[in-house]
Amino acid sequence: MDRRQALRLLAAQMMQNHNLVNKRINTLLVNLLQKIKTMNELTKAILETSTKVASSEIRERSAWIFDRNGSFWEYDVEKMDDIRFKENFRLNKEAFHKICEKVKEIGKSNSNMRFCIPLQKRVAIALYALGSSAEYRTVASLFGVGRTTVGEIVVDFCKAVCTTLSDCINSYPPSTEEVERNVQGFAHLGFPQCFGAIDGCHIEVQPKKEDAIDYYNYKGWYSVVLLASCDYRSKFTYIHVGSTERNNDSYIFESSSLKKFHETADIFAQSIKMIGDVNVPVLLIGDSTFRLSRYMMKPFPYSPNQPVLEKTFNYRLSKCRRVIENAFGQLKARFRKIGRGLPVAPKNVNVIIHECCILHNFLKIENDEIPSSWIQDAAEISTEIQPHHTTRAGENDVTASAIRNAIALSFREYRCIE
Repeated sequence: MDRRQALRLLAAQMMQNHNLVNKRINTLLVNLLQKIKTMNELTKAILETSTKVASSEIRERSAWIFDRNGSFWEYDVEKMDDIRFKENFRLNKEAFHKICEKVKEIGKSNSNMRFCIPLQKRVAIALYALGSSAEYRTVASLFGVGRTTVGEIVVDFCKAVCTTLSDCINSYPPSTEEVERNVQGFAHLGFPQCFGAIDGCHIEVQPKKEDAIDYYNYKGWYSVVLLASCDYRSKFTYIHVGSTERNNDSYIFESSSLKKFHETADIFAQSIKMIGDVNVPVLLIGDSTFRLSRYMMKPFPYSPNQPVLEKTFNYRLSKCRRVIENAFGQLKARFRKIGRGLPVAPKNVNVIIHECCILHNFLKIENDEIPSSWIQDAAEISTEIQPHHTTRAGENDVTASAIRNAIALSFREYRCIE
């Protein structure tokens, strides 16, 4: 074989090998493209699955990360003057900041997952919820939080107030100076030897069906009883919260620590005053619901031809006893949830009422007075008639009757400052 034939044969073999290589490369490319397509489809499926899982997690967390656009606190309140602030939160700005300082324990810290609701906003939510007649869902929308969150904040706030400001209702045992101050205050109003006025107030609630009968009063609605006494300034000196309608005011008082203290405490006996020829201790005054006793004065029973002396006594006692009615009126006017009923779980009713009474006293100490328009509005809105019981118990108590007669005779002998 000559050289030329050998070259032609080698070229033909190389061409054949080239074609085989190209065919092999094409086969590999086809396989590669098929695998890429498969991988793309698999990647798409994984992404779709991941997106669904992520969306599900977002929906589960929406309760605390959803932006409800509530701008009331962040923008509107910031622009409020003192009058509008007090109208919305039922107290002035100075008292608001003092309360925030007292209940710092309800503040929360930011976490990696979310920002907490600031302390001042939490206090504002609680005060607005208690001071307005709005439902919790309305308050939640206004502040941009969840309805459940509003309920939790209100309860946390009330518990903190009951703990840190409890000394605002701390008149028992009283000091000698406090006894003297109250006696002088009531004497100025027209009744001698009085330390406090006592009464009960029914507050509407929504009990569970199985417990409803215990809360049903004879006026046809469901209530718990707030039994309280107050001083001549309508500041609470004692409160008892949570008894149901089955227990009337007199029954609650007879089994209370308030009665026991007035029965046994020496401090009231130490301030005895001679009126006529009778030793008169420092007393409580109440209406015809209560039992007449040596430490509890009540009106003379009504009769068609009642003597002027008894009418005068009843008038003066009722005039001074009005301070406890004013205290209840102010409580309902400032905290409208109390006046219009508490649509909360029964287990939270007592702590909310207790907290409102404490803040009532705190704001009196701070001289944060209630506008007369609030009281008028509360009186006009209130439609429920308070249940009232009467008793002649104690009318045969010789000592108690002698004290009442002596005080009645003193009204004929001198005229108290009106």
